[in-house]
Amino acid sequence: MLYKNINEFEKVIDRTKRIMCLDFGERKIGVALSDKTNLIAIPHSVYVRRNTRKDLGSLYSVFIENNAGSIVIGFPIDLSGIDNELCTKVILFADRIIKKYAINIYLHDERYSTAMATRIAKLANIKRKESQKIDDKIAAVLILQQVLDIVKISQM
Repeated sequence: MLYKNINEFEKVIDRTKRIMCLDFGERKIGVALSDKTNLIAIPHSVYVRRNTRKDLGSLYSVFIENNAGSIVIGFPIDLSGIDNELCTKVILFADRIIKKYAINIYLHDERYSTAMATRIAKLANIKRKESQKIDDKIAAVLILQQVLDIVKISQM
């Protein structure tokens, strides 16, 4: 099922499994995973897209190999809060995952995540050419960590 509300998504999280996060892009997808306690987001990889069928299969393999139970996908709404063309592509991609694998997916507002990832790389003195290779997985970590923190706070 597709969720846009964190409170609804939180109710269906399998706490015995990890959470996978995708920073969706038209050419690349950043991948991050929670630790086994669902407290810390860990960078995994940057997946270079080929076609939707292969993308789904490859990402599902990562999902299974890492004992994940749900997925968070960064939802790239405009700074004004309005959905854009990429939002439509994210929803279509999420729907394909749900239809094929019956996985619960939460769309999380990812405004500024890529900009923050770029800034982090710059602060770490990583050259721009090198940071472009990792920005997507750093963005996925930032998105997932926000979700993990929200879930943790709501449990207090």
